[in-house]
Amino acid sequence: MIRRSVLAIFATTAVVLGCVVLASPAGAVIDSAVVVPSPNSGSGDNVLRSVSCMTESSCIAVGHYFNGSSQQSLVLKWDGNSWTKLDSPNPGGNNFLYSVSCVSESSCISVGFLNNAAPAQSLVLKWDGNSWAKLDSPITDANSNILYSVSCVSESSCVAVGNYYNGSVNQSLVLSWDGTSWAKLDSPNSGSNNVLQSVSCVTVSSCVAVGFYDNGSVNQSLVLKWDGNAWTKLDSPHPGSNNFLQSVSCVSESSCIAVGNYYNDFVNQSLVLKWDGTSWMKIDSPNSDSNNFLNSVSCVSASSCVSVGYDDGSGPQTLVLQWDGTSWTKLDSPNSDSDNVLTSASCVTGSSCIATGYYYSSSGFVQQTLVLSLTGPEPPTTTTTPPTTASSDLLAPAFTG
Repeated sequence: MIRRSVLAIFATTAVVLGCVVLASPAGAVIDSAVVVPSPNSGSGDNVLRSVSCMTESSCIAVGHYFNGSSQQSLVLKWDGNSWTKLDSPNPGGNNFLYSVSCVSESSCISVGFLNNAAPAQSLVLKWDGNSWAKLDSPITDANSNILYSVSCVSESSCVAVGNYYNGSVNQSLVLSWDGTSWAKLDSPNSGSNNVLQSVSCVTVSSCVAVGFYDNGSVNQSLVLKWDGNAWTKLDSPHPGSNNFLQSVSCVSESSCIAVGNYYNDFVNQSLVLKWDGTSWMKIDSPNSDSNNFLNSVSCVSASSCVSVGYDDGSGPQTLVLQWDGTSWTKLDSPNSDSDNVLTSASCVTGSSCIATGYYYSSSGFVQQTLVLSLTGPEPPTTTTTPPTTASSDLLAPAFTG
């Protein structure tokens, strides 16, 4: 299973790197978008799939690149001034990193899968501030196992999700990290094929995972909830025909945003669902007349989220939407060369986000890493008293997951 952002792209125009100054809608705090130079490895494709920022000057982005003979894990680090490539393990013939979650500058988990002339197997890497190391995962068998997302609330509490093949259909896959080892958790499945694309945890006993399942005729949105003891399926809207949820971001047990796309019988449209602690509801989001795909969302509060993806008209172009608690607004965003796809966003405040992805370079005809810096004026500082939280129920950074 490949995410919507993995669609093959083959168009060419001149290279353009630059900054777009945005018209700031009422209530918006992001008012500029800049393409930030980022490194590429080898002479083949380079793709960024996920980014996790701890501060404005500390981010980790992951993905994969082609070294001429196989796919290799790709890890970039942001220090506030520039991106640099970090060494990372490649235990299989082909290695893909799809998600990263950091709780500090010295603690990150990245997940994906490796494929070495055999069914895909889950891949988990850990960052200790100095180097990346491969962690053992509990899934190693004759069938394929893929991890698409991870969310950590502390160094000793992470949840990773994806899917595995049981010999006839794909089933939801959930792994839990306790700081020492990974364990597979039971998770519900609906219809036939089930895929979990994203997970967001706010405490060790509160997580939401999203994706889609095949009901026998079309794909439907899939939402699972963790209460510390078991995963349960939640009812969720299914507008149009095929529905895909690609990402979720929660800031509390009663406030989550999930994004993706649905088919309205003519084109794909952006899909945004909102959780209020009781039920999921579809909320309006901007769409062009062409295909619109949302691949990622990052929320820092119930009234401040950024979602990214691409608008595929005459060719994929970056798509950035902003939520102010009342409505979604499309922001102008820059593009590099011809075809551009944003796969991930991570916000540290309502006025500071990083978005990553890739673009197709007409010079060499390969995909190259793409990084956008989304910024705006700092909102007025307010003083609030954070809730008391037991050490066993640590709150996750809102920008992680």
